[in-house]
Amino acid sequence: MEIKFTDSFFKSFKKMINRERWYWKTWDFFRYDLNNGIRNIFFFWKVIWNFRSWDYTFQMRLLSRSLEPLADQLTKGTEVEVTRLKKLAKIKRVIEILNHQSDCDYIELAEKTLGYEVDSSFMFSTEPDDIAELNKAIFHLSDELEKSEWAELWTLLQGQDHSEYCKLVEEDKLQEIHNDDLWSEWYDGSGLNHWWD
Repeated sequence: MEIKFTDSFFKSFKKMINRERWYWKTWDFFRYDLNNGIRNIFFFWKVIWNFRSWDYTFQMRLLSRSLEPLADQLTKGTEVEVTRLKKLAKIKRVIEILNHQSDCDYIELAEKTLGYEVDSSFMFSTEPDDIAELNKAIFHLSDELEKSEWAELWTLLQGQDHSEYCKLVEEDKLQEIHNDDLWSEWYDGSGLNHWWD
């Protein structure tokens, strides 16, 4: 077997080498990097301005803000409809949970769910038993909502166990079935590492 290189191979190789030279890197900086950097500064401005390293809620706000353009791109995207919509739903849910976590608004969510608000009119006196029970129910539900959403957040970010999909593919091979939609049927849209693929 004889291997030959055409002229186009050497031309493209030469272009690749030239793109690593200082003048091309300078052009790329002014043409792409500077433009993207300025756009990012304005996009993340409020989140960065309020950022504090000692509070995890600011990390949540930063991740939430960074997922917003991804959700917008998937809304207009050209990806396969079935998996695109699944990803979009999971990303929007992650943004929602991150916003709940960073805003600490679980008491308000519990109040909406139960249909009544915390009665704080007895701050400096003993509250009646019925009001104490209602307030306790709100606080208990808000704690449960926070714990369940926290667990859901990490499940959504982690995604599914890919070995399960590999088993399904092997079963299809053994049964001599070729299912083209196997991935779209199995994939539920979760998994941070699949959102950018």
